[in-house]
Amino acid sequence: MAQTFRLKLITERAAGGDPIVRERDVAGPEATIGRAATNDLVLADLAVDPSHAKMRFSGPGRVTIESVSGLPFMADGKSTSRVDLDVSRHPVAGFGEYRLAFEPGEEGGAVVTVTRESHDHPPSASVFSLQAPVFGRRNMAWILGAGIFLLCLLVPLTLSGIIGPAKIRPDQQWSSGALTKAHSFLESDCKSCHVKNFQAVRDDACLTCHKSSADPTPQFERARSLGSPFQPQLAPEHAAHDKLEKATPLPAGLGAVSAVFQRALGHPTDRCASCHIEHTKSPTPEGADAKAPPLSDKPKLVVVQDCQSCHSQLKMRLTKTELIDTPDWNKHPGFRPLVMTSAAGAKPTFQRVALNTAPQERNGLTFPHRLHLDPLGGVARQAIELGKAGGYGAPLECASCHRRDASGKDFVPIEMEKDCGGCHSLAYTREGGQLKNLPHGELQKVVDTLAGRSLTASPGSDRQRPGTIRPSVFSAGGASAYRATFSRGGACYDCHTVNWAGDTVQMAPVKLAMKYLPRGGFDHSVPEHGGPGTSKAGGFECADCHKAKTSDRASDVLIPDLKTCATCHGQPATKIAAADDADCTTCHSFHKPGQATPKPGHPPLETLRWTKVAAR
Repeated sequence: MAQTFRLKLITERAAGGDPIVRERDVAGPEATIGRAATNDLVLADLAVDPSHAKMRFSGPGRVTIESVSGLPFMADGKSTSRVDLDVSRHPVAGFGEYRLAFEPGEEGGAVVTVTRESHDHPPSASVFSLQAPVFGRRNMAWILGAGIFLLCLLVPLTLSGIIGPAKIRPDQQWSSGALTKAHSFLESDCKSCHVKNFQAVRDDACLTCHKSSADPTPQFERARSLGSPFQPQLAPEHAAHDKLEKATPLPAGLGAVSAVFQRALGHPTDRCASCHIEHTKSPTPEGADAKAPPLSDKPKLVVVQDCQSCHSQLKMRLTKTELIDTPDWNKHPGFRPLVMTSAAGAKPTFQRVALNTAPQERNGLTFPHRLHLDPLGGVARQAIELGKAGGYGAPLECASCHRRDASGKDFVPIEMEKDCGGCHSLAYTREGGQLKNLPHGELQKVVDTLAGRSLTASPGSDRQRPGTIRPSVFSAGGASAYRATFSRGGACYDCHTVNWAGDTVQMAPVKLAMKYLPRGGFDHSVPEHGGPGTSKAGGFECADCHKAKTSDRASDVLIPDLKTCATCHGQPATKIAAADDADCTTCHSFHKPGQATPKPGHPPLETLRWTKVAAR
């Protein structure tokens, strides 16, 4: 008989009594574990992934459990993603609140007893039972009921006759306060956020409308269905919640005791609502002072943990992390830009490499910045000859090719036709008085275009004015245009990394990192940062940060190091006029670590109002 898993599910009754036991067999040597109903073993816990793991027999009396979601589980008191168990030793594995106890079964199989740990500790019957003499439930109910009747009815009625009805509102003690304008449409729908009685608002309720995703349509539809007049702001997660929970230290001093009690009472301090506080003001009574401050547009933002608290001694709390401790600005780790280290395979390999190791980027280009920026070189002379009509008229500078995007903070990608085509002609023949240009961007299209054509070899410069046909210096008489174009002096050879495999041309793909520092933001529009067209007197120019004028290789990573930033950031104004703070928010934000914290903050609430087209 084949080995089988016998699942024994034990469920405790809410009202006490004997537990409910359900048993069933799983046919086959393998069983799946997860939260989804399609699994062999369904564990209804949000800490369990929909398809979390699988267990299989790996030998007589042995079971192997392996994570298929990448999330770990507990085994032998340790967090792991794979474990080999000897069922004769009665091992236990943990998934969230569930415990899987293994014991030998029939015919070499295994019996898996599944129980759910309960964190609820029922009060002692001798103290809080109905029959208790002092703290019995019946006595406490009468005492508390009488107290509520006295404080909430008799006292307000008495005081209202003495003080006046306009100055006392007994119903305020039942209200947590008015909602902000952004959430005021939920004023009569408490259950949208307060899903479970006597439980603090959970992140799942917030993310129903505010979860960031590639397609935010479900979030927008949810907000509309609840009656929101505004488009919800989407909030990307700073990190996976389980990692964030482990990485967050307890507050110092008595704050640690308070945090422990809050977690035990179902009010953890790492929720969305811990920082974004609602119900911050009481409802304004009728006839109150008209000059009273209006309700806020959005929930109040409170900083529960600063950046340094979590990013100090991080490996003590989160052992498997690549993040480097950053206890303060003076100990900020050096930059590690994202560069392409290999172009082999279907997808190029990008890797973060320490900038102080002089990383080289395999981007597939041949482009010497020094040659193009030399004010006395041949490139400068050609730019002058082309004149303003050709878009130049002076030696090249950074702004000749690097143009700002609409935001002014970054730059648009370089385009061959617009930024290079002025000097590097792609014309290869003339037909009917019209010049024919090679298509740029797809190697196969270039090969197909050149099929059957030939070029006459001739000496000369490899740079050509627009509208002229580039001569080839490939001097094998009558050589095909195909080989001439991809050989030294050819139209493609100057800028691209070209190799030959027999008669087949191979060209390295051009892949550039769109952002060298993906976990930080830099704003080129700040006048002190300089940049093409924005350099400010006393501020930086491009060459102060980017050593392009001395770079002979396109593989050079031309971003400044942290010392360059420290020239101004963290310095006193008495030392340098362009001094500025060295605050984490200057380059990072909590919900988008790769961007600076927006200032003055989120857009005004009215700008988020649904348009007539979007509203239903």
